[in-house]
Amino acid sequence: MTTIQLLILLILVLSPATALGQAYCSLRDPIAAMQNSFPDFANYRSIVREVDATDRANILETLPFTIHENELGTHTLYMVFADNDELMGIVHVRTERSRWGLTEIAWSFNSDLEIVGMHFQRSRDRNRKYIESEAFQKEIRGKNFDELRALLTKNGEAINEAVLVIPREGQELALSVIRSALKTISATQSVWNDSLSVANR
Repeated sequence: MTTIQLLILLILVLSPATALGQAYCSLRDPIAAMQNSFPDFANYRSIVREVDATDRANILETLPFTIHENELGTHTLYMVFADNDELMGIVHVRTERSRWGLTEIAWSFNSDLEIVGMHFQRSRDRNRKYIESEAFQKEIRGKNFDELRALLTKNGEAINEAVLVIPREGQELALSVIRSALKTISATQSVWNDSLSVANR
């Protein structure tokens, strides 16, 4: 095999991995996402960090379920500020695997890491309309990590039907969304805690 052929092979092999890594951190329209959740925001700051194996171990300690190794890599957190430079909240995108392919969820949290809202950047699941409906949004809005954790069974593998009633056809996507929120909060606390601490002073 010639050097050129070897280089072409390496490009073909590595390109999908690169594309997949980028899918885990891309917020397609930051301004629109921030205006939707924080209509009075004045400015924002994006902070890019590497989520490494140590971070993954710290995140796993907080969760009853595992996370895929592909969720490591470079991610971007958007910190949203008021005109007095007070931190209003954060916006972060997570990519989750599903039977219909990759689902991109844009999360918004206030400065206490309670859910402000979410929307799908990409999803092929036909139940996405229910998840984005007010009926479901009000079930998760304002909730912190512990309150979201209570919406799942002890092992985190199903919806806790004693506290959250979801139409059967929407349970799989609802489970993925709630688990995504838990991972996002945990990752934010593990990877960006120093930046949040300074901003909240």
